[in-house]
Amino acid sequence: MVSTQKNQRNNKGKIIYALSIGTQLGFLIVLPLIGFSMLGLFLDKKLNTFPIFLILGIIVSIMVTFFEAYYLLLPFLEKKVRKK
Repeated sequence: MVSTQKNQRNNKGKIIYALSIGTQLGFLIVLPLIGFSMLGLFLDKKLNTFPIFLILGIIVSIMVTFFEAYYLLLPFLEKKVRKK
């Protein structure tokens, strides 16, 4: 009975941890995309070069998102390698 309760707590902890990582990953994808796109639009309006800075902003946001997601998921990748 006691071991069952420990397993349930452990499983709940793992689920909550996975949900928090998923939420972080979602914000990590959305926020740079919105921020750099808005910055690109702002610069395009100021300098009258419509698609150039918007496209650059999207490209920069993809690069930032890739590196941030990599460093967020790196501990999981290392754990998988150690388990094998």
